[in-house]
Amino acid sequence: MEKIHLSPRLDCVLHFVPKVECLADIGSDHAHLPCRAVQIGRADSAIAGEVRPGPLYQSTLNVTKQGLRDRIDVRLGDGLDVLREQGEASAIVIAGMGGELIADILERGKNKIGKKTVLILQPNSREPRVRRWLVYNGWTISDEAIVNEGHHVYEVIQANQGSKPRLLSEPELMMGPVLSSKQDPLFIKKWKNRERRLSSILTALRNTGQSEEVLKKIEANQKELQWIRSYFENKGAQEERKRTAW
Repeated sequence: MEKIHLSPRLDCVLHFVPKVECLADIGSDHAHLPCRAVQIGRADSAIAGEVRPGPLYQSTLNVTKQGLRDRIDVRLGDGLDVLREQGEASAIVIAGMGGELIADILERGKNKIGKKTVLILQPNSREPRVRRWLVYNGWTISDEAIVNEGHHVYEVIQANQGSKPRLLSEPELMMGPVLSSKQDPLFIKKWKNRERRLSSILTALRNTGQSEEVLKKIEANQKELQWIRSYFENKGAQEERKRTAW
C-alpha cells in the first residue's frame, strides 16, 4: 500500500472530515479522498460514488491497488443514489463541482442524508447557491476554509444539523459566515480582487447602452460591490477600534 497524495484542495476537504464509521465521496474522481481517509483512520469504511463507468473503473482500480477493497465500496449511481438507505454515510463529501450541481444533488437525495450526517462541500463556483440550500433546509454552517490551488481559489464548507440554524444575510451567503469572520489573508485577497473586477465590469457596462438587460446587470453588480465595500469598511472600523482601545 502506498500513501495517497492529495492536492491542496482535497487535503483541505479531508481536514474537515471528522472521525466517522462511513464516509461517502460523491463524484469521487479516482477514489483518492476515501482511500486517504481510510488509510489515516479518519473513516472506518468508505463509499466512492461515480456516475459514469469510466471513472468507476478507475476508482475500482485505485482502491484495489491500495488493498482497500474490503473497506471501500465503489458504486455506480447518480449523486446520493449510491447510498442504499438514510444515514448509511456518517459524513458525505461532494467536491469539485459547480454550486448549482451540488445543491441539486443535495435536493434530489436529501432523504438519504441522516440527521447526524456531516456534509463537507467544495463548490468550484456559485458558493452562495450551496449556502442558500443549506440554510433553507435547516443546516448550520459549522466551519469554512479557503484554499489556493494553482490559479484557482476554492472554498470548503462543513455543515451539520441539530443546532438551531440561523438565517444568513446576502453578504454572508456570498462571502461565507465563517470565512468573513476569520479574515484569512487569502479571503481578503480574493474579495479585493473581486472588488476591482466589479468596478471594471461596471465601467464597461455603463458604456454599452441602457437596455433592460444591461441595467439589470448594472444593478446586480452594484449590489455585490456595495456588499464587498461595506465588509471592508466595517473591518477597517473594527481594526481602528481595537487600535485606539490600546
